[in-house]
Amino acid sequence: MYSLTFIAHDTLAPQDHVAIDEFVSSSLDATVVAKKLLSPDRVVDYLVETDVPALVLELIKKKRRTLRPPYDIIFQLAELRRNKKLFIFDMDSTLIYQEVIDLIAAYADIEDRVAEITERAMNGDLDFNESLRERVLLLKGIDASTLWDELKAKLRVTQTAPGLCRALRKLGVVTGVCSGGFIPLAAHIKEQLGLDYAYANTLGVDTKCRLDGTTQGYVVNGEKKAELLLEIAAKHGIDPSTAVAVGDGANDLKMMSVAGWGVAWNAKPKVQDEAPCCLNTQSLQDILYIMGYTDDEIAELIA
Repeated sequence: MYSLTFIAHDTLAPQDHVAIDEFVSSSLDATVVAKKLLSPDRVVDYLVETDVPALVLELIKKKRRTLRPPYDIIFQLAELRRNKKLFIFDMDSTLIYQEVIDLIAAYADIEDRVAEITERAMNGDLDFNESLRERVLLLKGIDASTLWDELKAKLRVTQTAPGLCRALRKLGVVTGVCSGGFIPLAAHIKEQLGLDYAYANTLGVDTKCRLDGTTQGYVVNGEKKAELLLEIAAKHGIDPSTAVAVGDGANDLKMMSVAGWGVAWNAKPKVQDEAPCCLNTQSLQDILYIMGYTDDEIAELIA
């Protein structure tokens, strides 16, 4: 049995409900067992049976490219949707609105040079390790004595991230952030959102408390994010099939592949094409719809 969830980016009009019903009943090789409105104006959820889930998923991927009005379609095994024990989040453009290295670059007035490298890396056009080396080298000489406190004050936490994290805590889910950014800010976000873990890169500092253009220790790239997700799961005795990875960049795909489920949230095109599901709304709390919760249940969870 599978669940098929339609999440509108705005409000669904009556004719949109009709169009969705017609698509599910006539365009998919699946039989509708039940239908439920998780959110009367935005989210329609179906329980379906099919012998060809791969074909259904392919049809959905083709459909979502032409949707008008826009909405996301999530197809998954129904029995696993609420059985989530671990959530690992990317930080930049996921738990916060900004890219941390771009904030540092703006602080040093080199944002244009750094932003170009960041964009190439997030689209998968440049190896992450090399892009990190290039960007970090540009930061050499920045005074680190007050840098992190100033940047913490500039961080904009994604508006609905606190509510989602409260809900996950109530559900007993282990949570963490694995970031290609930097540990002082990842640790700050961990405390702000009440997460259990924070991992990120460490910038080298010279004897005069200036950034020395290097990183120290391991690099949190795509492979390391996947490794850390599995380490956290093993520490808590959690089956990785009950883990969820959430992110927007190409370096998040590997942790999505080792987790039981992955959510590409307002992600880069490459990630949208490869991730298990895409969520392009303005609310991270919409992940709770993917888990099958209704508006009333979500209101209780985020309170």
